[in-house]
Amino acid sequence: MTVAAVVFAVAAASLGLALGLKPAVLHARETADAPSAGTAASGPAETVKYTSRFSPAISSPSAFPRHHAAKRRHHAGVTVTPSPSASPSVAVTPAPLASPSGAASTGDGSSWPTSVPGWQLTYSTDFPGSSLPSGWYAYNGEPGGDPDGNWDSSNVTVSNGTLNLLATPSAQGGVQFYNNPQTYGMYLVRMKGDYEPDLDINNLAILWPAAQGVWPPEVDFFQDLGGTRQNFSASLHPGPDGNGGCCVIASPTQDSDGTAWHTYGVQWTPSTLTYTIDGRVWASVSSSSLSSGTQWPAIPMNLTLQSQNQGSAQPSGTIDTMTVAWVAEYAMNG
Repeated sequence: MTVAAVVFAVAAASLGLALGLKPAVLHARETADAPSAGTAASGPAETVKYTSRFSPAISSPSAFPRHHAAKRRHHAGVTVTPSPSASPSVAVTPAPLASPSGAASTGDGSSWPTSVPGWQLTYSTDFPGSSLPSGWYAYNGEPGGDPDGNWDSSNVTVSNGTLNLLATPSAQGGVQFYNNPQTYGMYLVRMKGDYEPDLDINNLAILWPAAQGVWPPEVDFFQDLGGTRQNFSASLHPGPDGNGGCCVIASPTQDSDGTAWHTYGVQWTPSTLTYTIDGRVWASVSSSSLSSGTQWPAIPMNLTLQSQNQGSAQPSGTIDTMTVAWVAEYAMNG
């Protein structure tokens, strides 16, 4: 099967990511407790092809999304390493902004762009208070097909203006925001991971189908391999089976340290997926490059953030595998 061609963007002018102060009207300030499993959008069941490999091993599969053992699926793709010449000729690297006067410090003190040409801000939060904002749901259960991983809602905490995904000797943390499903959009996540050289706990940022019982498509716009977190990848799992036309794009050599604060993003349109880091476009995939018979993502999707152990080694105590300062979602103008 023909592997998707990877088209590297040569300019970031369309992104225009100049950071601005966050508007209260669009900013999610809710501090309500996470909804119970009965009120959350339950996760999609995967296709028959993947059921035996990635099905959950818990008694209540509706309590969490049947998310994937992402690294195991990626073997079906081809890894492509962008060359230095593929870097865009125009780069926009926003600097962190100080918190507004009188405001509590949030995360690393940075903020999301409120005005981006071609996009309209539809949701944002910097995780105030001590519980998940309204519309967020913490996972419980074993990721399908991943016997070394396990999600526990107690491994998701909010404190000091950050979302924290923890790992213990037996479980990790994962969340989904289900109150703003969009077909196409731009998603930004400001995050970092811990330095864990002896562990294989991946951090991931994913777009996952909002409808129950639906998979694929799936857009992984950030995935590291745990450990020292010195590189990451982005990938697309298109329809109808999640494999055809799939590609894995390795991170650029610059800004690839996942233990430092970075803003990871994806712009999803009817014809392209454009991957960004700190406002700089580093790679993209076009619908025209997919193999015949594959289906470009064109259904409502939700943002998912998760840590997932894909190795037998377990932490000796509680560690903070992923720290998220803020997320922002945008719709296409017009």
